[in-house]
Parts: sequence; C-alpha cells; structure tokens
Amino acid sequence: MHILLKENLEGYLSGNLQRTQFDLLESHLAECAECRAEWGLLYQSALQVRTLRAPTSLDLEPRAGFYGRVMDRIDGEREIPFWTMLVDPAFGRRVVFACLVLLALLGGYVAVFEPTNLQHRPEAMLAGDPAPLPSPRLGPDLERNRGVVLATLAADGD
Repeated sequence: MHILLKENLEGYLSGNLQRTQFDLLESHLAECAECRAEWGLLYQSALQVRTLRAPTSLDLEPRAGFYGRVMDRIDGEREIPFWTMLVDPAFGRRVVFACLVLLALLGGYVAVFEPTNLQHRPEAMLAGDPAPLPSPRLGPDLERNRGVVLATLAADGD
C-alpha cells in the first residue's frame, strides 16, 4: 500500500476528503492494482463495521414518565426505618397480644407453683388471724418481756 492511500484512506472511506485529495486518490487507485485490491478489502471491512452500528432511525429517548417511574421504584425499595414499625397499628396489636399472653403465663405459673398456705406470710400475720391468740401481757421486767415475745413468735410459726 502506498503512502498516499495510507494517509487518506480514512477520509476517503468516510467521505470527508477535500476535492483535490479525493481526485488524486481516485486517479492513483485507477492506476495501481495493489492499492485497489487493498482498498477493496478495507472498503468491505468498513461496510461490515457499519452494519454493526445501531440504526439512527430508532428513537433512543425513553418513554414519557420513565424517570418518574424509576424514582418511584427507588423510593419504594428504600429501607424502612425501625421507628416507622413502632407507629404501625398492626405492630401495636401484636405487642398488646404478646403482653396479654405473658400475663396469662405468669398468672398460671403463680397459680400452679406458689404455695397456697398463706397464714405464714407476713401480710397474713399483720392482718391477723380470724381466731387470734390471747395477747400476752408485758410488764416492767425486760427479760420476761423478751421471753414472752419470743414465745409468741414461735407459737405463730407453727
């Protein structure tokens, strides 16, 4: 391939050569069989590359509302904050239900496993028995008073 074809081939194939250069190259191709054969191969390659281009008649603009739909979809897929869940009425109902179930379980536990003998509990002792024991008389002797109180406490523990 001669230097004239090498330097002007791209402009010749694209049609962007000045008229004088174009005429000079045409006359050279008419005379030189080697350059004409090389040009024929390159021209066929250029035609095949052009067939790979996207057609210019296609409307590559998105349809109306495309950007709005994309933004709506992005907003819809955002992560929901934790605090929003607390405001949800369905979540509130679940919390209330869970509290009621827990209260029922704890009440059942207390009813089944706690002792039923309530007379030895401090509340029952302070409230008094239905048939109270006669209260002992305390006197001026401190040693005797201590013994009476100890005997009373021991008798209530039976």
